[in-house]
Parts: sequence; structure tokens; C-alpha cells
Amino acid sequence: MRAARFLRYAALQFVVLTAGAMMFYAGGTWWDPATSRYELTHNFLSDLGMTRAFSGNTNYVSSAMFTVALASLGIALVVFAWTWRGFAFARGRARGVGHASALLGTLCGLCFTGIGLTPFDRALDLHNIFVLSGFSLLPLYIGTITFLMWRNQFDGPVLASSLVYFVFVVGYVVLIFFGPRLGTPHGHMVQVIGQKIIATASILHVMVMSSAVARLPMSEAFARGEVTRR
Repeated sequence: MRAARFLRYAALQFVVLTAGAMMFYAGGTWWDPATSRYELTHNFLSDLGMTRAFSGNTNYVSSAMFTVALASLGIALVVFAWTWRGFAFARGRARGVGHASALLGTLCGLCFTGIGLTPFDRALDLHNIFVLSGFSLLPLYIGTITFLMWRNQFDGPVLASSLVYFVFVVGYVVLIFFGPRLGTPHGHMVQVIGQKIIATASILHVMVMSSAVARLPMSEAFARGEVTRR
């Protein structure tokens, strides 16, 4: 399916552009503005989108690359969210959950797009609203599509990967709201590392899900009502 391929492309583009943005980052962390490069354990991904880095230097190249990377991924998630029928074409069960997953996936995608379009140093409050909203909605989205796959006896390994990812997402949400605070160097580092872990897990999950859905030749037939629903 085109939507699945688009999501997979956006995920790969995100990896490439984010890596490039790290190379062009103008330096500095929240606790040490004197650092000359991007620090994996001390810089959030959102730092890449700042128009002026913590070092005080302009950061336009890195900012542009990060904006394109995250906004594209968010848009691709919105498009992909409506392919939920691909998980249910065999049995057609839990259609209400499917519609809920599409709505939640759309909202998540819009929030992640918003994160990319609101630089941390230019629109802090709006940026944080998108971050907290996106990651609050994400476990609900992953939970609904995982339930949908289970009810329709979707491919076992893909279902298992979705369950594992769901645990990671819930754990990260707990970390955001109840973990160490950003007001200390240690707390800041823990939150940064947690973000890197969930970002890696998210890209892997996107690749697994998009590849699985792209291999479903009957999903479009189900969407047209050509497959018997039970």
C-alpha cells in the first residue's frame, strides 16, 4: 500500500536527516553551552530544531533538516493511520476500535508535525504542548492498533513487536511525567537517554508495521467491501 511505503520512506528519511542535523548542530547543551557538537546523552532531539543553539550560534541548517524530518514523519503517520483495515481484512472484527485508532493516529501525527514546526527556542510553550500531547496520545494509538491486530489474528511476530513497543511507549510516558526532572544534570541526562531509546524503538516499530501492511494484498479489497465480514 502506498501509505505504508510512504511511512517507511519517511522513517528512513528521518534517520538520515536527523543524523545530518546532528553533524551540523551548532553546539551547546542546556547545562554546558561550551560544547562544540551535538551530545547524544545531553541534547534532546528537539535541540536540533532550534534556530539558535545553546552555544549562541545560529543553527539554521540543522533546524531545517530536523523540521523536514519530523514534519514528514508526522504527515506520513496521519496518512498511515487510516490503513487500519489492513490489520482487519481477514475477519473484520473490532471496527469501532479501528476507527478510534485512525483518529488517535491522526492526532499523534499532527502533534509530531507540530513539534517539528515549532522550534524550541522560538515557541517553547507551543512546542511543549505538542510534545506532551503527542506522547500522551501515542500509547492510546499503539494500544488500539495492537488490540485490533489481536482481535483479527494478525501476523504473530508483528503483533508481538507491537506489544513490546507498547510497553516501551508506556514506560517513556511514565518517565516523562514521573521520572527525574530536567532541573538537574542527572535528571536531564536520564530524560535525554529515554528519548533516544523511544525514538529508536519508534523507528523500528514503524519499519515493522509499514513492511507488514505493505505485504497485505487484500487490504484494499476489504476497504471496498469485497471481503466477507464476520
